[in-house]
Formats: sequence, C-alpha cells, structure tokens
Amino acid sequence: MKLISVINANEFALDEQVFRNSSFGSFIAFVIFFGLFLAVVGHYYWYSTNYSVITLGYIGYLWLGFWFGLIAKLVWSRLRSSFLPSNWLLKTSSGRLLIKFRSFQNYYYPDTDPVVIEIYWCDVDWVRMTKETSSRLRSDTAETQFYTYLDMKLNLSNEELKEIRQGLVSELNNKPLTSTVGELKHELFKARKNKAPKYEIDHIKQRICHEKLLKHKNKQSGVKYNDYPVSLVNDSVLRIRWNGIKPNIKRTLVYFTDYTRIETDIELETDSTVQLDGKALDDMILDRIIKGDKIDAIALAKQYYGYSTIEAKNFIDELTDNLSFHKKD
Repeated sequence: MKLISVINANEFALDEQVFRNSSFGSFIAFVIFFGLFLAVVGHYYWYSTNYSVITLGYIGYLWLGFWFGLIAKLVWSRLRSSFLPSNWLLKTSSGRLLIKFRSFQNYYYPDTDPVVIEIYWCDVDWVRMTKETSSRLRSDTAETQFYTYLDMKLNLSNEELKEIRQGLVSELNNKPLTSTVGELKHELFKARKNKAPKYEIDHIKQRICHEKLLKHKNKQSGVKYNDYPVSLVNDSVLRIRWNGIKPNIKRTLVYFTDYTRIETDIELETDSTVQLDGKALDDMILDRIIKGDKIDAIALAKQYYGYSTIEAKNFIDELTDNLSFHKKD
C-alpha cells in the first residue's frame, strides 16, 4: 500500500472498471431549480408589465428568485464537476485498486497531493454493503438522510493504516485555496520603490502572471466543499460512500466477487436528535465531522457543552486537527 497523487494515478492503465459519481441526479436537480428560477423571473416580468407590483410582492419575487438561483448555481457546479476527468472514486484492474479520497467537487486542488490509496487485491480481506439511516436537527425539525457504503476490510500493517489515517485527516483539514495576487502586487510595489534589480522585479511579475492563470483556471479560489467520500472505521475497514455512484452498489459487489470475499450486509442508525452522553456523544460528534457536517457537530457542542457558537467552532476545529479516524460501528 502507498499513497500516490492523482498525476501518478493517471499513469496507471487501470481501466478495467472505473467507479464514478453519476451526473444524472445533478442534471435533474439543475433542470428543476433553474426552471423554477426562470419561472419566477418570467412571472415577475409578465405581472409587472400588466399590473403594479407592491413592495411586499417585489420582496417575495426577489426572495424566491434568489434561493432558486442560488440552488441552481450550486447544483450546476456539482454537475460541471461530474463531467471532468477528475470525477472518479475507484479504479481497478486484475491486480490492484486505486481509491481516491478527495471529493470530485474539490478538483481544483493540486493534482500533486497524495490523495489516492494504491492497494492490491491481496490486501483486501472482504467487502460488504453497509446502509445507514442518519437523523439530525435542521431548524428545529428532524431531518433523516440515507447513506449506502462499500466497506472494505484491509489486510495492512499498522504503519500502513496509520499512513492512510494521516492522509484522510490531512484532506479533512485542507484550507480553502486563496490567491496571492494581491500580496505579490504589494511585493512588486515595494521592490520598485526600493529600486530592486530588474531580474527581481521580472521574477515577481512572472509570479503574478502565474497566479492569475491559476485563479482563472480554478475560478473557485476560496471555496472548499465539505465532502469526504472515504473514511477509516474500526481501525482497518475502509468505508466508501456509494450514494450516486455508478455502477450501483449491487453491481459493484457482483464485480468484486471475482477478486475477494463478500460479507453479509449490515445496517446502522445514527441519531443526534436523541439524548446523548459520554462515549455516545463523542462518537456522534466525530461521525458528523467525518461526514463533513460541521454544522451539526457545532450544534451538538453548543447543546451539551454549553459553548457559544465561536467556542463550539473552535472546539470542533481543534478536534478535527487531532482526529485519528477511529470510529466504531
């Protein structure tokens, strides 16, 4: 086992089977919300040309148009990401597997980061399907989500498992990308003011041009999606979220029968709306962090530890920094 970069992963001809996020769901959602946005704009235009719009009605049109437009924009971003070459979760061949634990939505991070787990089939003891029902509070209303996972029992040394944990934690702690163009322009101003050598000024100019190209390419500088499709549970079980992945989980298990043992399916329930304490509370907070749901994790810290919002956020950030991805079923 070793961690490799996306660039190194692309060098392997592992095209026997590629598992990736489906674009169908995002396409349907985009059509719906963009259609609703156009309907609001069109109705406002028609109504305003035939009748006078009162202030309250104008606010209503603005409110609906804003939310439908915002959701359509977010869904469009996910849809666009699903068509990029970086949209793959798992690649296999007859000898090995590559598992990418960076979300396909965070494609603009450097391709040189070690975010791909390379293992051989002999390193996999078994695989199974796990279904989870997860409940949480959203605006004082209980919300239930359903997850499907592909669990993979790894036959690796403690050092190799530790390397995987460290890679997962590093990805979780990644900060949003920011552009340094402004800082470089200030550096250029100071260099000119201090009459620096021409080669030094030219070097700063080249760096500014390079940063501008990166900014234009990424277009999402300062944005990070809290989407983490892979986690390590029970010390040596790699849990891969399979919602929206094609081929689906049943076809995937059929494919895996040629290479490893299939274990019996299991079902899990996590519920942060019930009373929690002790280890159950700690596990629930860690579960929410691993899923990228820091909002619920912060809410739990505020509810049970009496923290303010800022204190709870700092607590969750510190916990995330020290996360070891030890999680029990």
